[in-house]
Amino acid sequence: MLNVDTVINYSKDLQVLYVEDNRDVREMTLIILEDFFDTIFSASNGIEGLKIFQENTIDIVITDINMPKMDGLSMVREIKKIKHDIPVLIFSAYDDTTHFTNAIKIGIDGYLIKPIDVEQFQQSLYKCVHDIQIQREHQEYQNKLEKKVNEQLEILREKDKILLEQSRHAAMGEMIDIIAHQWKQPLNSIVMHASMIENDIDSMEKEVLKTEFKECYNNLNIQVDTLLTTLNEFRNFFRPNNNLYKISLKDIIDSTLILLKDELMAHQIEIQLQCNEILSLQVHANDIKQLLINIITNAKEEMIKNNLPSHKRVITIRCYQDGTNTVLEIKNSGDGIDETILKDIFKMNFTTKQENGGTGIGLYMCSLICEKYNATIDAYNDNGAVFRISF
Repeated sequence: MLNVDTVINYSKDLQVLYVEDNRDVREMTLIILEDFFDTIFSASNGIEGLKIFQENTIDIVITDINMPKMDGLSMVREIKKIKHDIPVLIFSAYDDTTHFTNAIKIGIDGYLIKPIDVEQFQQSLYKCVHDIQIQREHQEYQNKLEKKVNEQLEILREKDKILLEQSRHAAMGEMIDIIAHQWKQPLNSIVMHASMIENDIDSMEKEVLKTEFKECYNNLNIQVDTLLTTLNEFRNFFRPNNNLYKISLKDIIDSTLILLKDELMAHQIEIQLQCNEILSLQVHANDIKQLLINIITNAKEEMIKNNLPSHKRVITIRCYQDGTNTVLEIKNSGDGIDETILKDIFKMNFTTKQENGGTGIGLYMCSLICEKYNATIDAYNDNGAVFRISF
């Protein structure tokens, strides 16, 4: 014999539609149904029953056959058009073959003869609710599987973006190597001619000319040195290097600022650097440069977007020791970060610059770089946005 508690365990949270035109039978049957279901919708004919089904979420339909206005089988046919797999139990005073055959044709799950045999009803009900439970579990599994697949696809897309970024860097590195090779000869030639001018300076009779030529020579050397330094910094930045070196944090920052110098100058952005020269990190220098470039570039774009006057366009970079941790802090004088999105800015694909082609990969890459070195990165507002990286 089937355990009633087992049936109730499955059926309680389901919503049932019960349709019966005989009021006495309906009220008596409702008493039985209330033991199994918390939510019961009842109707006295097929038209009422169909309307209730259309307006509510129904899990099981229990109906009589012979009713005024619309009989039970006609109602079930219409219901099956809306939800073909809805479980249906038929209660009928007729046990003739025609009614039973028609009921089977439309896909009912149980045909019970009145008066209701409670044990038979429990068996039929158990089959219905058990099937529903299996369907729900299957759907839940499908949803979880679909969610997992979508998450993995998203991760793969992000990896593809990062690989694309890396391949662009590699291509850029090759191009800069070619430029460096092409520039080397003209630059050497400039240095050689400058040396020849220097040798001739002492033979000049006029001191004014000597001073002017000496100044010209010094300026020329400074410009050549600047060109070579900038070129080497770009070559090093775009050249893959997987070796870990213990390197001065200030040297990494200085190298990064050389890469960004022209862009920052063009937008009148002042850099204030406060960094202890003895602080060092065991890292790939280019990783930290990439991190700095992403954060500084974001700060620059925000200050430009907010039309800050030039004297207020300041980015302060600090590095200091905090216990056993080395801390790198980048603060800008902009309007800060909207508090409602602070928790999301390091997530994949999160961007506030969709209209300008933002991909949401910059700060996400920063978080990946920090994760690579077991460092932490967080952002907060303090008269402007502050990014704090702790190694």
